Amino acid sequence: STEETKQVLRLSLTEFSLPKFYLLFGISKVKSAAVIAFRSSYRDRSFSPGSYERETFALTSLETVTEALLEIMEACMRDIPTCKWLDQWTELAQKFAFQYNPSLQPRALVVFGCISKRVSHGQIKQIIRILSKGLESCLKGPDNYNSQVLIEATVIALTKLQPLLNK
Repeated sequence: STEETKQVLRLSLTEFSLPKFYLLFGISKVKSAAVIAFRSSYRDRSFSPGSYERETFALTSLETVTEALLEIMEACMRDIPTCKWLDQWTELAQKFAFQYNPSLQPRALVVFGCISKRVSHGQIKQIIRILSKGLESCLKGPDNYNSQVLIEATVIALTKLQPLLNK
């Protein structure tokens, strides 16, 4: 199993190193991810946090990245019998998914939907309440970007979680 894990890790590293995957991480406007990752204000005085245009991190990109990280984590967990990484990640995602925060909540909902191995009716009910609040906000003002993102996140989460429900 250790050889299989190494193979998954090698393939994932190769995949994430391809320029077409930079966009998934919100860094598509560079020739090399290392340019952004290791750039320092001491070495490059022209660079400051406001000197480049921030790219938006699409929820669909987050979904793809989360699924890729989940695959890596599950491969590693096969070699570590007492590993609780996924449980801890799921717990954190759930905490932030059900806590109001315009920046984190939509992302946490997507991650929670992607990584959950089981879901309760209570959790589904909470997500539907969040969807309902997002729809109410959109009706009050259709230009409310945060509400639109929240609606998209709840739909992604519900789509991922629905197969886990009892018939």
